[in-house]
Amino acid sequence: MNASARKVARSPSTWVVVAIAISVGFGLKLQRDSPEVFLGAAPFVARDPRSGWHFRFGWGLVGAAFVGAIVTYGTARSWWWRLRLRSLMVCTALATGVFGVLLALSDGTDGLLHGASDPTEYLSNLASAPPAGEFVRHFVDDIDRYSVHVRGHPPGFVLVLKVLHHAGLTGAWPVVALSIIAAAVTPIAVVVAVWRVAGSDWARRCTPLLVVAPYALWMITSADAVYAATGAWGVATFVLGVYSRGWRSVLWGACSGALLGALLFMTYGGAVFLLVPLVAAVFGFKHNRRNAMFAIASATAVIVGITALFAVTGFWWLAGATETKRQYWAGTAQFRPFAYFAIANLAVSAVAIGPAGVAGMNRLWRQRRTVGPIVAVVAAGALALLVAHLSQYSRGEVERIWLLFFPWLLVAGAMLVTRTNARTAAIAVGAQTIVAVLLQAMLVSKW
Repeated sequence: MNASARKVARSPSTWVVVAIAISVGFGLKLQRDSPEVFLGAAPFVARDPRSGWHFRFGWGLVGAAFVGAIVTYGTARSWWWRLRLRSLMVCTALATGVFGVLLALSDGTDGLLHGASDPTEYLSNLASAPPAGEFVRHFVDDIDRYSVHVRGHPPGFVLVLKVLHHAGLTGAWPVVALSIIAAAVTPIAVVVAVWRVAGSDWARRCTPLLVVAPYALWMITSADAVYAATGAWGVATFVLGVYSRGWRSVLWGACSGALLGALLFMTYGGAVFLLVPLVAAVFGFKHNRRNAMFAIASATAVIVGITALFAVTGFWWLAGATETKRQYWAGTAQFRPFAYFAIANLAVSAVAIGPAGVAGMNRLWRQRRTVGPIVAVVAAGALALLVAHLSQYSRGEVERIWLLFFPWLLVAGAMLVTRTNARTAAIAVGAQTIVAVLLQAMLVSKW
């Protein structure tokens, strides 16, 4: 083997390609021999558990490709350095929302509505769920009466839907709107956190990649987009608290605690996600120990308060997590071998963050000693994802479940987006667009 061949063999990108190939090859055999794994498009979960790959054309794909082309052109022309940062954030949010909606509309309005109106989702439980207080108080005891997604999560998101319902926002469209808004505001939170930790240059470099991320396929069409947005803003406000002074640190910390506390009661993955602000706290100690302590104390106090409030009303988080774990292992998980999903979960993650995310992480690792605090942002997301993976709590379906973590990994792609090498930056953004559009064209996702 010559030197160039050895270099290719040692490249992390090569191993990612191998992992994807293995997960597809063995996954097809697994779903053929054991249809109870309910994959359909191994390693992804498809709407049809037997055959989830189906190429189709929709004008939404053309619209999404057009948005991606504009973002790619803007990257090549260095637009992101000409706009004011606040204006850039607004443009990023709007473009992200439009890109995701257009991808979903390639399947018509059903592409938007299916993830909210499917009988396995949250909305179908509103008719049978008792009033909020009784629902929370008896949630663990009555968990078998609810759909699979409600059984797999704390009661928080159903409470959100109850609020919408009582406000007169009934049906699937308000739920879809909630996911769209969440998908649009998530990148703003990530940009704010990156700006405060690593500076405006890194924040600008992240923006085009966050717009055309392949994981947009699942952001618009699942409640996990709301979790991702809640977690992202929890981190952003916490970082603002760490880097502020005096009462501002306390205020931002309290805001962060409210968001992260709410996240804990919408998804059990919120407990693992707390590693992201924890890494930010460790890094913040180097910046200003006093302000970091203020932010940590106020955030912790609010999280404890929210947990106590739910406990008083009858829902103990650990009891809910234990019962959900029992339900999970009694269901599909028992048929899903970890030997396969140990590779498949990571392969799905690589596809979700796209080629720019993978290549960026490779470059970030090689240059970690020279690129400063941006390493902390990506490392926080990577650590949380790794812990979630090793917990074995998610065997499959991570394209949806791990939306919490993907934006923080994609920040690594900023390594490829520089003002001095606009061509490489444009190629990276264009590659992200192509992967997102092709994946939407071929995969009939469950969400």
